[in-house]
Amino acid sequence: MTQRIGLFADLHSNLEAFEACMSKAQELGVTRMVFLGDLVGYNADPAAIIDRIGDLVESKKAIALLGNHDEAVFKDCQNQMNASANAAIQWTKSQLNEGHVQFLKNLPLIVNEEKFCFVHASAHNPAEWNYVTDSMSAWRCAQSSGKSYTFVGHAHEQALFYQSAVGKLIRFAPHPGDEIPVLQHRQWVGVVGSLGQPRDGNPEACFAVFEPESELITFHRTPYDHFAAADKVRQAGLPEDLANRLITGK
Repeated sequence: MTQRIGLFADLHSNLEAFEACMSKAQELGVTRMVFLGDLVGYNADPAAIIDRIGDLVESKKAIALLGNHDEAVFKDCQNQMNASANAAIQWTKSQLNEGHVQFLKNLPLIVNEEKFCFVHASAHNPAEWNYVTDSMSAWRCAQSSGKSYTFVGHAHEQALFYQSAVGKLIRFAPHPGDEIPVLQHRQWVGVVGSLGQPRDGNPEACFAVFEPESELITFHRTPYDHFAAADKVRQAGLPEDLANRLITGK
């Protein structure tokens, strides 16, 4: 069976987006899932998201990594976040039981496999939560991982960086649904975008599918009921700007 790895990041307690992406992943024949951190924060279904991902991890269908919003549930990170993010974390804490918190505490910061590196922010000092947004940050990430393929989230927008003939990492803007050859003799850094709070002006949920044997990656956008998700944010008493972000995708 051809391995197809589903790459999901920045879910941010968005159950509607999660369920839409899981349905799409099944349709695409995804055989393994990697959740690249920030399972919680911002939105209204943290317990449900942790429960679902916990089941997938326990059944060996997925691995999950730690993100900065996950860390903020069990560590004081208030000085690293804006007011809305902090408000959402405080509310999230009130929604989780001890088992949920322990699950987040046990998430690894980075996972290295033979040719792959999975991390929430960057393989370069991963605990500092640096963003991969340009050629230099992508180069530092790739150098630190030392792998052919490094997959990250955190930036909330989709991008693919590839190694040029002179070793520089060049940014490429992927078009949703297009298969992109990613030959392993180069280094690649894939920024998979946010499932739960996209910020590129398109409210559709982001994820990617990587096929290691075929050396292909495809970035996807999936529509979901973002109005329902935004209504849940409002009903929970979370900041209005968090609901608006789901509607506008910004």
